[in-house]
Amino acid sequence: MSLDRCDLPADGAGTKVGSRDWAWTLSADLVVVLGFALIGRLSHEEGNLALGTLATAAPFVLGLLAGWTRAPCAGIATAERARSVRFGWWLLAWTMAGGVVLRWVTGEGLAPAFLVVAASVLTAGLVGRRWAGGRWRERRRERVA
Repeated sequence: MSLDRCDLPADGAGTKVGSRDWAWTLSADLVVVLGFALIGRLSHEEGNLALGTLATAAPFVLGLLAGWTRAPCAGIATAERARSVRFGWWLLAWTMAGGVVLRWVTGEGLAPAFLVVAASVLTAGLVGRRWAGGRWRERRRERVA
């Protein structure tokens, strides 16, 4: 039986699984999703802030984690690639799909305005920050060279 790309270890391209680099990147992604949920809860002032934020964020966090888990299948296994804009788009797709599907299954609201705000904030946080970080690293390399 042959292994597919999903069976490769996360460090297959030379980055250790325990690398602080990908841990920081994943942590930043989680902060983006939790921040999106927190800002939404603060703007609507509904119920318990902590529990409401977690309830709103949970489907999107699960989608995000699924995207991270499935990344080796797309050939995105290293910490360097995890910081790429391509990976940001990958995560955005998984995060939005997971969030929307899980909210629909659980009977939570899927108002068009909510979906537009979710897509906008998550695009800025998951894709935009990777783009800005890449530009910053590129300019820093140019200054050093």
